[in-house]
Amino acid sequence: MQRPLIAATLLGLAALGTAQAATVSVYNSLAAWQGAVSGSVQTQDFSGYAVGTDLTGVPVLPGVTLTSNLGPMEVFGGDHTAMAFGPRNLGNAYYQAQYALPFLATALDIVAFESIPGNGSTGVDQGLLSFMFSDGTSQDLAISGGDGSPIFIGVVSDVAITSLRWTEPHEASGGNEETSLDNLRVAMRAPTELPLPGSLPLAMLALGAVPLARRRR
Repeated sequence: MQRPLIAATLLGLAALGTAQAATVSVYNSLAAWQGAVSGSVQTQDFSGYAVGTDLTGVPVLPGVTLTSNLGPMEVFGGDHTAMAFGPRNLGNAYYQAQYALPFLATALDIVAFESIPGNGSTGVDQGLLSFMFSDGTSQDLAISGGDGSPIFIGVVSDVAITSLRWTEPHEASGGNEETSLDNLRVAMRAPTELPLPGSLPLAMLALGAVPLARRRR
């Protein structure tokens, strides 16, 4: 599921124009993200919870809690992912993770995002993944779906991440495509090296890193 993310991110870069400095880097592979982070990575894959466990407000990682505007976040299915059930017909479903510790890197898998051409019961548009930072800035990423395989997204920042929000894509009916979250990852320490300011050579895309300038809310 890496190709759709790269395409969406390139569109975002074009809209932003030439940035003075790259303060956030986005990765679409776990190996590339881990290579950009120094220090240990903590992971929550929810396998230690029973199916149906209410995760709302529970520290699933140190300083990390989950909520949703749909209802309780619960452990779902044989794959043990985090999912909320509620009125998706309203078309405004989102999941949110709050970070109470100064993590500079975070990652997750978006699971079960199907977007099959001609099938209106799957996603017909992109979802939106938004990151908020302690300096009052934020970064929005438009995420494209596919066959439902996990979509990895990781970010590394030079300031602490305070929260992320995953807003689900829509189906043809206007309701939301059902998705879930898995493999939440955080790292406390700074990356070994942030990308240089200015435009990024296309060759670096093969490494899975895309620098983005954050926007102020």
